[in-house]
Amino acid sequence: MHHKSSITSLLFTGNIKHLLNPWHISVNFERKTITSKKRNWFLIGFDEEIVPFRYIRRIEVDTHLFGADMLIKVYGSGNLTVKCIRKNAADSIKEALINYNNKTPIKGMLI
Repeated sequence: MHHKSSITSLLFTGNIKHLLNPWHISVNFERKTITSKKRNWFLIGFDEEIVPFRYIRRIEVDTHLFGADMLIKVYGSGNLTVKCIRKNAADSIKEALINYNNKTPIKGMLI
């Protein structure tokens, strides 16, 4: 499952400077990881954060008129932030993680 920031949401929320380097979020259920990826300001490489499911503490979705921001609280390392993704993408990621958490044993996520 892979999603990226939408151009419409970036324009209407005032994040115009991120049009060349939008946020990407990937959820991998085989490796049990969430990856947040963003091209750096020099457009040469990527900044990437990979978090295992077992360190997820809380998922927050902040919806706007166009798009939504996701904030995933992580034990020990702070937050994983993805801005201006589509609302249905944020909801599908949240629901998929909650469903995964409900059907796995306790040693999975603790949302």
